[in-house]
Amino acid sequence: MSRGKIIAGVVALVVIGAVVAGVYYSSAASATTVAVARVTSETLSVAVTASGKVEAANKSEVYPPTAGLLVSVDVSDGDSVKAGETLAQMDSAPLRLQVKQAAAGLKGAKAQLDAVNKGVPAAIDKSAANAGVTAAQAGYNAAANAYDAFFAVYGADPSQEATLSQLDVARKQAYAGLLSARSGRSKLTTAGKVALAKASAKSAVDSANYALRLAEETLDKATLTAPIDGIVVFNAVGAPGTDGTVPKAAVGAAVAPGSAPFTVVDLTALNFNAQVDEADVAKVKPGMAAKVSLDAFVAKTFLGRVRAVRSTAVQTTTGGIAFPVLVAIDPTDQKVLLGMSGSVDIEVEAVSGALTVPIEAILDDAGKKFVFVVKADKVSKVEVTTGALTDTRAQVLTGLSAGDTVATSNLTALTDGMTVRAQ
Repeated sequence: MSRGKIIAGVVALVVIGAVVAGVYYSSAASATTVAVARVTSETLSVAVTASGKVEAANKSEVYPPTAGLLVSVDVSDGDSVKAGETLAQMDSAPLRLQVKQAAAGLKGAKAQLDAVNKGVPAAIDKSAANAGVTAAQAGYNAAANAYDAFFAVYGADPSQEATLSQLDVARKQAYAGLLSARSGRSKLTTAGKVALAKASAKSAVDSANYALRLAEETLDKATLTAPIDGIVVFNAVGAPGTDGTVPKAAVGAAVAPGSAPFTVVDLTALNFNAQVDEADVAKVKPGMAAKVSLDAFVAKTFLGRVRAVRSTAVQTTTGGIAFPVLVAIDPTDQKVLLGMSGSVDIEVEAVSGALTVPIEAILDDAGKKFVFVVKADKVSKVEVTTGALTDTRAQVLTGLSAGDTVATSNLTALTDGMTVRAQ
């Protein structure tokens, strides 16, 4: 063969190779680019996510024993207090007067009972009846004063209706007792038996004892103290003013039994109150592990466990229905404060040895689920069945094996057997 023919043959081969290479690289350049991921075996943690806020797990309201005025406030809003520490003092002058009146009523009732027991015929009936009326009058006065004092502070405020009703019932019962005592005195004659007189006198002593005990207990409770260790929070003690300012505990402020001027909060025990959607709440059970993320601590996760699932639904800000789930937050050295907002992931299921793929690898087509398996720059459309799902991973029950590679992007542009270029 001549040298010219050899050179021509080599040139032809080079040209053909260039054409083939050009076709190949052109085809590769036009191939659809896809992101890929490996099928992995792992423990898949399925969680319910919900938003919420931090609240106290242990708190105690401090209520005054009766209506009155504060003459001193010994703490400031947000102070740390110990159980038994004085928070405020009510005006005790009217309460001390009530104790004296009750003590005098008891002394008189006992004297009349003693006279009856000695069997003085001429004085038995009248003195016993008078003692009964005196004791009943003292009881009515105390009940009426309590009602009037409360009404003077709150009037017909609907939020205080329950307390006002209780005080009104007590007043009416005391008045009925007074009428009964007066009726008994008017009807009593010398023909009455000594036994009846003794019973009446004994009843008067019992009533006077109760009135004194109640007055003493009320006086003792006029010093408002912290029931537990914690932080004291000042509550509203009246309606907002015209400038929007909410009145709180201060010297001269009026307080009443139906409203707590103080709340003591234990900040060492905190709950995250999560609003769990009604579609998920049935999966949540007490004791489940949880992870709380707070907006105030971006890089910190707080561990905890579900303490309780409340049975009363609430409406969310978007109009949905949710149920409060209380998650006890484990002790932490971070300064977590009441009202901090965030979210919680509650682990409702843990599937060990699960084959998983990114959730975006799953394609739903006509009610069936598929993935595109990538192998040697080709994709194969493979039907799969899925199990547990999270926001980012899906468990694959059938169709794949550990180590397979699946496409995770451009799925709608892929067809079975298509050439692709993996990123």
